[in-house]
Amino acid sequence: MEQKLPTTIDEYITGQNPEIQPLLEKLYQTIKKAAPEAGEKISWGMATFVHHGNLVHFSAEKKHIGFHPAPTAIDAFQEDLKEYRCSKGTVRFPYDKPLPLELIGKMVRFRVAEQEALLEEKKTGKTMEKQLRPRCPMPDDVMAELQKEGLTKAYDARPPYQRNDYLGWITRAKRPETRRKRMDQMLDELRSGDAYMGMAYTTKKITKAGPS
Repeated sequence: MEQKLPTTIDEYITGQNPEIQPLLEKLYQTIKKAAPEAGEKISWGMATFVHHGNLVHFSAEKKHIGFHPAPTAIDAFQEDLKEYRCSKGTVRFPYDKPLPLELIGKMVRFRVAEQEALLEEKKTGKTMEKQLRPRCPMPDDVMAELQKEGLTKAYDARPPYQRNDYLGWITRAKRPETRRKRMDQMLDELRSGDAYMGMAYTTKKITKAGPS
């Protein structure tokens, strides 16, 4: 009898060795949480999430889970991935080690921001990769400040290029006091809603209590 190929990620997971299904399910739920608007499909025989194009893939291999978040994400998180075998666009998570779910979530959110920025730049006619800004992952201290100040919604409401520019500007600071000063400026601009990198910007004003 011919084996039926999976057509959904659920079918893909349940078709794997029962011993590794819990790991695959944890990975699946982590990706869904990090990219709640992403679609799902099976592509090239792998579990695939899509968001303005392919977002990330994962696959059950003989000795590891293959996680495929695109080369840009591998490059952006290379310091965090030192203990794992990586190739150009793949990370190998061994079955005998716990999955780094927090790191995976960050990588997926990075890819979401990247895809949204790519879409925006394509709309303006900038379709060549060399014309696109380098993508910057969200640092833990910046995320903590956004959450502390109640400004995550204000940050998420900004265009992808602005979010990326803020992160790149902050992380390029060589001294802690410079990093702190730049972060405070970003928070002030998000809070006021009328500035971006010292320039005038028009958007809905958002405070700690929410939209005004």
